Amino acid sequence: MFEILVNVEEMRDDNPVVQTGFSLASRHHAYATGLNIVEVFPSTMAMPDVMAALATQEHEARRRDAWWAKQCSEHGVNGTWEVIRGVYVPVLARRSCMADITVSRLPNREAGFPAGMDYVTRVLLTAASAMLLVPPDWDGSFRHERVLVAWNSTKESMHALRAAVPFLREAKQVCLVDGANDESPGVAPPPLPVHDWLARQGITPHSVQQFPATAKAGEALLVQAFAMHADLLVMGAWGHSRMSELILGGTTRYVLNHAPLPVLLSH
Repeated sequence: MFEILVNVEEMRDDNPVVQTGFSLASRHHAYATGLNIVEVFPSTMAMPDVMAALATQEHEARRRDAWWAKQCSEHGVNGTWEVIRGVYVPVLARRSCMADITVSRLPNREAGFPAGMDYVTRVLLTAASAMLLVPPDWDGSFRHERVLVAWNSTKESMHALRAAVPFLREAKQVCLVDGANDESPGVAPPPLPVHDWLARQGITPHSVQQFPATAKAGEALLVQAFAMHADLLVMGAWGHSRMSELILGGTTRYVLNHAPLPVLLSH
């Protein structure tokens, strides 16, 4: 069964992450697990007052299982509610191992984290499942009639592409932005035969464009997504070295900080 993990930070009906998760689960007959993480900071573990507060928070969170069951019933999907107390990033990364897709939010630009140090980005570096990240003001729908795929022949982009197959098969329009190159034939591995692979999956891109040869590739991708009225952007995370992405920014960093639409990423 197709399984999705919904990272529920705000337990309310109009939470875009919750709405998008159930829209995805309903459309693809998926099992929907809602996860609430009761965040622990190791440096405070010896403080009795802190531990008492965490116990109360965990107890209150577990009582929301009826709310999740009601959401599942209303959307016609099967699912369960989980509460885990622990350090946020490793908990979410480890639990995602059991999911096909993890639904969460795009990084909060207002939280003040240094580039690459926000929770979502750190989970992306270690998460086992692809992540569907939604903007904070998203309407909660999960349409995928028009999908933009950023491809550069890396394992990251291949992982994202594999996760997106169910959506690409249903899409009315798929645009592939191809950034693969064969700069060192006979030395470096050749680009992956993505077009043949897509054909075997029953997917034929409606258009193929070259990846923008600019330092502002992330910005160019989002302009392209806007131009085609894309419902979803699919891309691999950390297409260059992870350290350069963290320190200097880059395509992934720009998209994470500015995407106005859901983004499906994989590492």
